[in-house]
Amino acid sequence: MSAALNSGLEVQILTLRQIGENIASQTRRLESLSTKMDDVRERLVRLEAQEAGKLVDAVRRDLQAALARIDELEAQRDKVVGVTAFWAWLARVGPWLAAALGAFLAGATLKNGR
Repeated sequence: MSAALNSGLEVQILTLRQIGENIASQTRRLESLSTKMDDVRERLVRLEAQEAGKLVDAVRRDLQAALARIDELEAQRDKVVGVTAFWAWLARVGPWLAAALGAFLAGATLKNGR
C-alpha cells in the first residue's frame, strides 16, 4: 500500500510539475505577445504623429495661400481708397481751382486785350 501511495504521490507531483511548466510556458507567450503589442502601439503612435504632421503642413500651406490672397486684396483696396480720396479732394478743391484758373485767364485776356 505504501508503494501504491508513493506511486500516486509521484503521479500527482509529475502532474503538478507539468501544470506548472504549462503555466510558465503560457506566461512566456503572454509576455511575448505583450511586448509585440507594445511595439504595435509605438508604431501606431508614430504613424498617427506623421499623419498629424502632414495635416499641420497642409493647414500651414493653406494659411500661407490665404494670407497671400489677403495681402493682394488689401493692396487693391488701398489703391481704390487712394483713387477715391483723390477724387474726393478734387471735388472739394475743384471749384476753387476752376475759379482761380478763370480769374487767371480773365486777367491774362485783359492784359493782352489792352
